[in-house]
Amino acid sequence: MILFKEVINIQPIFKEQIKMWSDLGFDIPITEGFYWLDRGIIKAFSPDGILHKLYKYKVNDDLTINITKHKEYYNFCPESWEETYQRLEIELSSKINESLDVIKSTLNLYKDYESWVLTSTGKDSMVTLNLIQQIIPTVRVMFNNTSCDVADTYKLVKRHSDWVITNPEEGIYNYFTRMGYIPTRFSRGCCTIYKEESSVKYFDAHNVNKLIQIMGVRNDESTKRADREYITHNPKWGNRDWYGLLPIRKWTELDVWLYMLHNNLEVNNKYRKGYSRVGCAICCPYYTKTTWVLDKYWYPSAYERWHKILQEDFLKNSRWQQLNCTVKEYHSCWNGGLLRTTPTNEVIKELMDYKGLSDYHVAEQFFNRTCCKCGKNIRQNNVLAMNMKSLGRNTSTFYCKKCLKKQFGLSEKQWKQQIAGFKAQGCELF
Repeated sequence: MILFKEVINIQPIFKEQIKMWSDLGFDIPITEGFYWLDRGIIKAFSPDGILHKLYKYKVNDDLTINITKHKEYYNFCPESWEETYQRLEIELSSKINESLDVIKSTLNLYKDYESWVLTSTGKDSMVTLNLIQQIIPTVRVMFNNTSCDVADTYKLVKRHSDWVITNPEEGIYNYFTRMGYIPTRFSRGCCTIYKEESSVKYFDAHNVNKLIQIMGVRNDESTKRADREYITHNPKWGNRDWYGLLPIRKWTELDVWLYMLHNNLEVNNKYRKGYSRVGCAICCPYYTKTTWVLDKYWYPSAYERWHKILQEDFLKNSRWQQLNCTVKEYHSCWNGGLLRTTPTNEVIKELMDYKGLSDYHVAEQFFNRTCCKCGKNIRQNNVLAMNMKSLGRNTSTFYCKKCLKKQFGLSEKQWKQQIAGFKAQGCELF
């Protein structure tokens, strides 16, 4: 019998994804209802419960794909999704009953609290909602509109007129523009602002003082969630009398999918297209090239829009010297996936061409500089340019902005005025 922990990332392969593969030149003899995708491997169960590796699915750096027979390929009659459910029904029923018991006991314990289900329309929250509705058919549901979900998600939400939808004061792309940054895996604020804060603002505005927020969070999703109990309290809620209930925390990915498929629950079409998540589209820094190839195929307009934003961001902020990469490379490393310690000749020459510099050595001066006073890394184009303008293009001494201003006795106003003046003169350094 296969252990659940071995298939954490497993997801069913629907006909839409099979068609996409066919359109991209890969016709493989599989049909909806039998096969699973598990970390880049197409698999299927045999009736004895063994999960066999059949094909290897790979996304290349240029977002082309390859599907090849796995070296462990085994020819057999695969078990259907429903047959897998029936085989594992006893184990899954135990988890279902435990979840229902936890829901009942928690709501009884906090019977004077308002209960809300928070949904992203993802599989975990939809399963959680189904369980809750077996106990409270009229439970209130909230969907936080991040402003960057796909049409498939919004269509599903619109089918539920009773759901409460929170809308942001500012669209996420406008937020990125105003803040002047691109989110990465190391620096972001989108989830906090467009999900957590939206809920908090709504409940505060409606004077919800005692609250149970029911969420489809599972322990095996990440190490951060591994030790969460059924009842939680988010530190971001402060001293509010609010609690989180996580009724399916012990469920695995396979448990969730089998339950959804067996009970014919609503499945966000984004899953059918091959996505493992249905949250924020295109601009989420936690997506990878496996997701990007799907974006490019299924949502080309949104994909192109985002990459236009990336292109403009790279040029506007002169990210050559910040990331030591070319413009083309930035499109595949914007989320923090690539960071050289030194630039290549191609990177330096690309900066030369963009700035109209004729001296290769001057272009080199824009890379890997540290402040001679405080040791701070200097990556901002204007600061590097001001150093060369003030100390000479061949200078080997560089200062950070703070130290350079102090060195020449410049106020912030004077600093900005000088930069504006040099730019107006058409100085190639800027």
